[in-house]
Amino acid sequence: MDELKFTKKPGAKEKRYEHIIDAAQSILVQKGYDNATFGDIAKAANYNKRTLYIYFSGKDDIFAAVVLRILTKLDNHLRKNINNTGNGFDTLINLTSAYFSFFFINKKFYNLLWSFEERYFLFGKNTHESPNINKTYHTRRKNVQLIADTYQRGLNDGSVKQSDNPQLIISLLWSQTLGVLQLVSRGEYMLTKDYKIKAQDIFDKHIEYLENTLRNT
Repeated sequence: MDELKFTKKPGAKEKRYEHIIDAAQSILVQKGYDNATFGDIAKAANYNKRTLYIYFSGKDDIFAAVVLRILTKLDNHLRKNINNTGNGFDTLINLTSAYFSFFFINKKFYNLLWSFEERYFLFGKNTHESPNINKTYHTRRKNVQLIADTYQRGLNDGSVKQSDNPQLIISLLWSQTLGVLQLVSRGEYMLTKDYKIKAQDIFDKHIEYLENTLRNT
């Protein structure tokens, strides 16, 4: 197959960029980060590697661009599926449910997300040479800030129990939700086969735990 030809039409560069990310996403989901090569991605995009280097500094930069797309989709999903007209507690529970519903829609991406976090812990300093890796820091922080703002709203309107250390509670909320997602995404087969536990049962129990722990009665 011949290499895709360049065009100078308006928006062509952006379309090529997205086309390469599409190809990279497909290869990374199929092969995983360790087994995928820059050449695999170039072949799937129908470009040579020299063309890919115009847009990305290397495999890690493309990997980060794929992860950035997923995190952006998550952020949009969260904001679309929460109800900001309710009190802070109800919105916090709604937000947690949105995290879990995103998982069911996008299961195939979660191994990539965990692989990325193992290489670039998302609370690290945003000083990496890859601009896409730096952007993932900011996008993840937006997710955490949404939790923080919602929790603070619950404190302000009295729907969430008061705490001497709100930042600690916010950190636990975020880490516990990610922990549940990691457990299910990495161990769903074992949980279902050996323990007869469904992913939805774990998600429901986690939300029940949050309700019992955070609701101000």
